[in-house]
Amino acid sequence: MILAGDIGGTHSRFGLFELPELRLVCERSIENKGRGTFTEVAREFLAEAGVGGDQIEAATFGVAGPVRAGGGQVKLTNLSWDLEERALERDLGIRHIALINDLRAHAEGLPLLRPQDLITVVPAATPRAQGNRAIIAAGTGLGEAGIIWVDQEQRHHSVSCEGGHCDFAPQTAREWQLLEHLRQAGKPLSFESVLSGRGLRNIYDFLISDRQMGKSAALADANPDPSEISRAGMAGGNPACTEALEMFIAFYGAEAGNLALKYLATGGVYLGGGIAPRIASKILASKDFLARFRNKGPEKIQKVLADIPIFIINSETNALYGAASYARRM
Repeated sequence: MILAGDIGGTHSRFGLFELPELRLVCERSIENKGRGTFTEVAREFLAEAGVGGDQIEAATFGVAGPVRAGGGQVKLTNLSWDLEERALERDLGIRHIALINDLRAHAEGLPLLRPQDLITVVPAATPRAQGNRAIIAAGTGLGEAGIIWVDQEQRHHSVSCEGGHCDFAPQTAREWQLLEHLRQAGKPLSFESVLSGRGLRNIYDFLISDRQMGKSAALADANPDPSEISRAGMAGGNPACTEALEMFIAFYGAEAGNLALKYLATGGVYLGGGIAPRIASKILASKDFLARFRNKGPEKIQKVLADIPIFIINSETNALYGAASYARRM
């Protein structure tokens, strides 16, 4: 039996899989808030599943943070948890545990996705198995990863990164004003600050500031969470939320295009995370998304970008299956 986990900034999703076909037999998502350690959360899942560590052959946890190579250690970016492979093996009684970046777990899950798990933004002109791929996921934070095709092995290898913390590049006068708003508020001047749940709230706060639309454009809730802003933006009844979502989608296209160039992702770019599926209709209707994705560099580079297929992952368990697939190879 395989144990897999997708450990985000807000929730930890666990799954037990039977070998060899990776059949999911038990799954649960647990809120991380108020939990002192990851071990506490993992033990709760195992107890409810009625499974002991000695019954599990291997476990892989995709975690939202940079995993130190060679030591299997990670400090989660948006939680005060420190994880280490050998300590987890001891505490959970599992023989083999691997920690990988959560977006690498998403990348590992791409080959297992079914057609019904994908929403096509730009179809592939010629379907092919080869070619690098990239995945970008806006959720609690902004995660990115690559999937590199190796000709000699005729297979893909997943590669993690922390590209969400790279510098945000404004392109319009309004976006330069947003950058200054972030700077004055002491926020990191990164893409994660405009392309994540917190990022959507940052954009909204900027738009209802005195130099923009003002407080009269604000929602009735004085402290809305990102999902409330997103819902209002989808409904179109609030101008600040509508524009915040439009800017968010433009930034999604811009950074997805950046990632496509960094990995030369001719095999496709995939939008993961919890936000993209909920705003898929707006992404599909947006002219800014594709314009920001493609309008980079000289004409030859723009043609390369125009040929790259783009998909939205419409599966909550992609990273879970990816972590299980990684564990199966341990």
